[in-house]
Amino acid sequence: MVLAHPGADSFCAALATQAVGELRAHGFSVALQDLYADGFDPRMPLAEVGTTFMADELVSRYAAEVLAADVIVVVHPVWFFHVPGILKGWVDRVLREGIVYELRGGGESVGRLMARSALLLNTANAPESVEAEVLGDPLDVFWRRVVFAPAGVSDVRRLRFAKVAGSSAAQRAAWLAEARLALSALASEAS
Repeated sequence: MVLAHPGADSFCAALATQAVGELRAHGFSVALQDLYADGFDPRMPLAEVGTTFMADELVSRYAAEVLAADVIVVVHPVWFFHVPGILKGWVDRVLREGIVYELRGGGESVGRLMARSALLLNTANAPESVEAEVLGDPLDVFWRRVVFAPAGVSDVRRLRFAKVAGSSAAQRAAWLAEARLALSALASEAS
C-alpha cells in the first residue's frame, strides 16, 4: 500500500485508510508506505544509479515489502496530468531494474514481483476526457506499460475520482464505497 499525498486529512489519505482496512478485513497484512509521513527522499543518489545498491534503510524496506506483496495498491493525486514527484522518485528508487525486473536480450523483461494485481486509486480535478482523449491517458500508459508490465504485474486496475476539489461529503462517501468494492474484489481474487 503506497500513499503519495502530503495531507493527512486529504481524500487520498481517506482512500488509503479505506484500502488498509478493507485488505485487513480480507485477512491480508498490510505494509503501508506513506511516502510523505515516512520522509521518503525521492532523489536518487549517484550510488544507486545503474545498480541494485540501496543507499538508505527506507528504500531497502520499501523494496522488500513490494517484492513480498501479493497485491499492490497505490493512492495518489493527479498533478499536472501525472504522478506527484515523490511517487516518481519511489518508482525510480524502489521499482528499478535488478530489483523488480530484469532485462534480457532484445529488450525482454522478466518480472520479479509476486503480485500479479495492482489497484490504482487516483484523485483529480481535471475532466477525465482531458486526460484520456486529449493527452492519451498518460497515467494509464505509465502505470500499465512502463511500471507494472516489466515487473510482471498483468492485472492493473484504476479508479479515478474527480472532481475532488469542492466535492461534497456525500460524493466522497460514494467514492469510498466504490473503492471498497474494488478493493474487496481485488482481495477476493488474490486470496
